[in-house]
Amino acid sequence: MDNETDDDEIIKEIPVFLSNDAMNLLLLHYPTRFSKNDQLLSSTVTQCKYKSECEELEISYALDTDKNYDKGHGQELAAEMDKTSKDKSSYPSGMVDYLSFESHNTSSNTTDMIMYTSGKSLHLCPLKKTLNMLPKLSHIDKIDLKDDNKKSSLNQNESEEEEEESEQIMAKFKDRPGKKSEKKKMQEMVKQRAMEPWINLSFVPNGHYYSREELDKFLLPKSDTIDEKDPDLSITKIEKEVINENINAIRARQLSRNEIKSYPLEKKIKILLFNAKMISTKMLMNLLHKCGMPTDESVTTILTHLKEIAVLVRGNWIIKSEELYPDNTISSHFGLSFEVMRLLRDYIIHLLDSNQIVNRKNIGKMFNAPPEEVKDVLTSVAVLDDKKMWKLLITNNDGFLETYVQ
Repeated sequence: MDNETDDDEIIKEIPVFLSNDAMNLLLLHYPTRFSKNDQLLSSTVTQCKYKSECEELEISYALDTDKNYDKGHGQELAAEMDKTSKDKSSYPSGMVDYLSFESHNTSSNTTDMIMYTSGKSLHLCPLKKTLNMLPKLSHIDKIDLKDDNKKSSLNQNESEEEEEESEQIMAKFKDRPGKKSEKKKMQEMVKQRAMEPWINLSFVPNGHYYSREELDKFLLPKSDTIDEKDPDLSITKIEKEVINENINAIRARQLSRNEIKSYPLEKKIKILLFNAKMISTKMLMNLLHKCGMPTDESVTTILTHLKEIAVLVRGNWIIKSEELYPDNTISSHFGLSFEVMRLLRDYIIHLLDSNQIVNRKNIGKMFNAPPEEVKDVLTSVAVLDDKKMWKLLITNNDGFLETYVQ
């Protein structure tokens, strides 16, 4: 056995880094959802709040009220909730249009960890706690409690009529020592937990640039080793690989902030545009500085690179369709040609920029594109507003004019 181990050749050594546990990471377990068409957990998060002392978390997800939804029943449930609630309306829209998940602690004697691998190194970070996220059905619980009280009163009246001669007997058992003090402590604990105010959190979806920024916090220095004998040669090889690398939307989502720092300015701008979808000049400049761009970098140089790969729409930069759909490529779902995808995206941007109504079915018929392809293009440049209308993903205009782009 020892001889076999000695003869086994080591192909590659991968360093393993253990990050400190000061990050206080939480792992969330959601109920298993078997339906492939169930997209609840990928929908928009309407609210996210947290209690730091008792470590309670609550996340609300928007429900699709246009598909497989009984609006009449949803309005009835919301009306019943408003009757039982003394505070402001729980559902401002007048119907149950979101589902909340609340955290429940799990008992475990083991320490769980998360792992990130870049192909060249492994990074481990211990988790503070694992929480079970279960649906919070307060709109049903309050109504059921009210109905149960009515049913119990009716049953009690019926039983009194049937058994008028029955007598009520009460049995009282002696409590064990210390039970009253335990009960009092438990009541005080529950009271303190209820009194602690909620802290509203900002929810950043997975794959967004700022989620990558959080990931960078537990990544230790790069594992790219530099040859001690000839460090200049090693650096040159790494730089050549970075410069010659072809950046697309998928590759851009895989890069961390530390990795983006090694790319030239043009590639940095392209990566950030892929991840941000639409971004103002002010925000783009801030992100470029965080990614290692010198503070004295010329604005003219930045705008020159921007005009090559992006266009300005309402004071916000958006990557060109030619960059998103390069030559001789096809779409991810149904293999539409790059020419069709470019025209489809440019037409949708034109409709949104001119405040015209965007109808997915009509656009699909016009370009002979399946609904999945149309939706992918729409979600890359637009979001649904409160009236279920598509609008651009624009941020506040920071003063740059469209005359910068020819």
